[in-house]
Amino acid sequence: MNKANFHHIHLNVTDIEATIAYYQKYFGAKKISYRDKSEALFTEKSFFLLDQVENQPETHLGSSLWHIGWSGVDGQSEFDWRVKEGIEVHTGINPLGDDHWMYFYGPNKEVVEVFTGNKNHSFEHIHLLAENVDETMDWFKTHLGLPPVNELALTWGTGLFQWNVLNVGNINIMVNGRPVEERTWFPKNFKPTDGTVLDHIGFSYQELEPVYERIKSHGVQIVQEIAVDPVHGLKSFFLRGPNQLLIEIVEEKPIPEGIWI
Repeated sequence: MNKANFHHIHLNVTDIEATIAYYQKYFGAKKISYRDKSEALFTEKSFFLLDQVENQPETHLGSSLWHIGWSGVDGQSEFDWRVKEGIEVHTGINPLGDDHWMYFYGPNKEVVEVFTGNKNHSFEHIHLLAENVDETMDWFKTHLGLPPVNELALTWGTGLFQWNVLNVGNINIMVNGRPVEERTWFPKNFKPTDGTVLDHIGFSYQELEPVYERIKSHGVQIVQEIAVDPVHGLKSFFLRGPNQLLIEIVEEKPIPEGIWI
C-alpha cells in the first residue's frame, strides 16, 4: 500500500487576512494563492487552507485535534519575543529536560505550540488525543499506510499517559492517550472536529479513486463523496477517522512535485 502524504490543515476563520498576517509574523508561514482560487499559507511542504465564516468558530478543544505545533530554538527568546509582539499566551514557557514548550492562541483561539527540541523554525507537528493509542495507530497504518514510529504505545513518565508518533514526511503526528489521572485538557467524550476552528487535516495521493475504493471497502465512514471543492479547487473526499477526527483525502502530487499556484 502506498503511504499517504501530509497535505494540509484546514481552519475556519473569521478574517482570512488577519489569520495570514498572524502566521506570517509569528511563525514565518508564506502567503500564497492556492490554485489561483484562494488565499492560503505554505509551510515548508504543506498548506494551511482557510475557510471564512461569519461567526467565531467553535473551539477545537474537546475534540481529538488538540493543537498544531512549530519547532523553536531558544525557548526563552521564543517566548519573550512573541509576548512582546502581542501574541496571546495559552500556557507559559515550560522546561522539558534541556528544551522548552509553550502554547499560544491563534487569532481564532486555535492552540499553537512551540517546542524547542528539534532546533529549527519549521511547522513540525500535529497533536492528537486518542481513547486507545494502539488502535489509533493501527487505523492510520491500515487505511493510510502510515506505520507508527514505535511498535506499541509507550508510557510517558510514571504511567501519566501512553503515546506514539506517526512520521509523515516532515510532519510528526503525535498521539496521546487518556491520562491515568483526569486532566482538564483531555475530553470525557470526543466531539467531531467538523465546524471547529481546526476543522480537519488532509492527506494526499496521486490517484484518488483507488484509495477511495479501498477505504470504502474497509467499512470506513465516508462523510463526503469525491468532489471538487469550488473554493480551493481540490478534488477530494472526506472520511471519519479515529476519535471523531475529520480527514480529507486529496488528489495531488507531493511537494515539491505538486503544482499549487
